[in-house]
Amino acid sequence: MNNSGRRALDIALAAEARGMYAKLLTAEDKQRIAQARSTTEFLTLLQRSGAWRDAALMLQSGEQSDASFAEAVDRCVYSDFARLYRFANDMSRQFLTFITLDAELEAIMKAIRRVASPPPEGAKEPEPLPRALRDLPGGGIDKLARAKSFEDIVSAVAGTIYAKPLAALERDEKTGLPALSDTVTALEARFFDALAGFVRSGYTGPAKKELTEAVVFRADLLNVTYLMRLRRFNTPPERLGSLLLPLRGALTEQTQRRVLAAGSDGEAYALLRSTRLGKYLPEGCGEGVESAVRAAQKSYFRKVLHGPLNLAAVYAFLTLKNIEGDMLRRVFTALSYGLDPADYMD
Repeated sequence: MNNSGRRALDIALAAEARGMYAKLLTAEDKQRIAQARSTTEFLTLLQRSGAWRDAALMLQSGEQSDASFAEAVDRCVYSDFARLYRFANDMSRQFLTFITLDAELEAIMKAIRRVASPPPEGAKEPEPLPRALRDLPGGGIDKLARAKSFEDIVSAVAGTIYAKPLAALERDEKTGLPALSDTVTALEARFFDALAGFVRSGYTGPAKKELTEAVVFRADLLNVTYLMRLRRFNTPPERLGSLLLPLRGALTEQTQRRVLAAGSDGEAYALLRSTRLGKYLPEGCGEGVESAVRAAQKSYFRKVLHGPLNLAAVYAFLTLKNIEGDMLRRVFTALSYGLDPADYMD
């Protein structure tokens, strides 16, 4: 297919993604959810949502646990992804397979946590992935959901980009598992290295500039959270290279060192806001930098979604739906423990 054909298909695909974005929660929906006082009331509200109705219906009969709700949310995200992937052109599909690799990273982390703290006997087995996703990179998610040991996890990712970094991790002698922090750092570094490499030299479609900027922006924000955490442990600056993602956008090496050496978290955050990221980071980081990073992601990716109709808009929609899904998971868990959902909706 030539570039003009790819561009036409990308425009149609991005228009479809915008239509799917319009089904996400409105401000009024979120206000009603913030006033919910039980998981049952919350699920009833979600049944009115075009984006999340299926997730609510999945829990109508059966257990209503945090795990089952999280699985239902994941399946809604996968379903939208599969629909977009089905109509993408050949080049766009190569990029979109990284969405499943991102989901696989999350599945690896869930599997390690589950092996460390096994569910009770007789717990419901997760449903298999939608058929459209099973043959894509990341299709090992099904196997990961059933892993009973670290060896099962390693076997499930054999042949993927995660195989080497996962096998190379140092494991605790007692548990046989690697440290969660080391695992997520190693896997995210591998994911973003592979994604950046593809966008820069493998992708030849019409959205190269926008996709490169979006990928680097997301990596920058993850490095913001890492930097603020590393400050708590008096991390020496010479270790930054091995503890941060390999991409360098707004966060230059000099900026990273200045943030690490800042006298207070407020001063460190002010330095971060003085970079190009400051356009999206809110003025204060409130209870923690994580909420500020979420706000920045939402602001940036909404701008991308409403920009030129190309593959970057599709990536923006899928990112925004994931962010909203994460919020719904937090709300469900909060309601399960009798907490105020409004405190978990940022």
